[in-house]
Amino acid sequence: MHISVVSIRGDHHDEIADVFRKCEYVIEDSFSVATGDAASRELDWHPDRNHVAKLAYVSDGWTFIVDPELVLMSNDVWLEYSQKWNTRVIGWVCEGASGSYGLTVFDSGSKRREVCKCDGEVAVNEGKPLPEESGIDWSEAWEDDVLEIAKRFGAEYDFLADREYLVFRLDESQISVPGSSG
Repeated sequence: MHISVVSIRGDHHDEIADVFRKCEYVIEDSFSVATGDAASRELDWHPDRNHVAKLAYVSDGWTFIVDPELVLMSNDVWLEYSQKWNTRVIGWVCEGASGSYGLTVFDSGSKRREVCKCDGEVAVNEGKPLPEESGIDWSEAWEDDVLEIAKRFGAEYDFLADREYLVFRLDESQISVPGSSG
């Protein structure tokens, strides 16, 4: 599995474009598709290294952003939006090739938890473990553990179900990269 998802409690589907702009993306196109298969095909859109696709959908009282670049889950933009919306934002990553699995939880303007395991080592472990992490040993964590934690929060990941997906085709060429000269 190679995916990261941001789950936002509540229906914020109409505000996802604002979030992307705040993250310095330029939205080149956005449109809806009606099936999981079509959504999956759209995630493969990347004509060059500066263009990416991300998806948003609403399910069971949560707004989900599917992020194949694995970059949104820990973005501090969620401090602002979790406070603005007075809600919880859960970001998680599963990247099997590098053995990277992680969780970030923002709650009403504060970062409550960030934990990330990379190649068998817990590289980040900030904040107290949350009840939803009960029984999880992060040094042994695997994608099933991360998906179970999301489910315990009430934000079960069920990508590929047939529903409306909002597709964003984004230009990220203007995004500043920490440590780069420019």
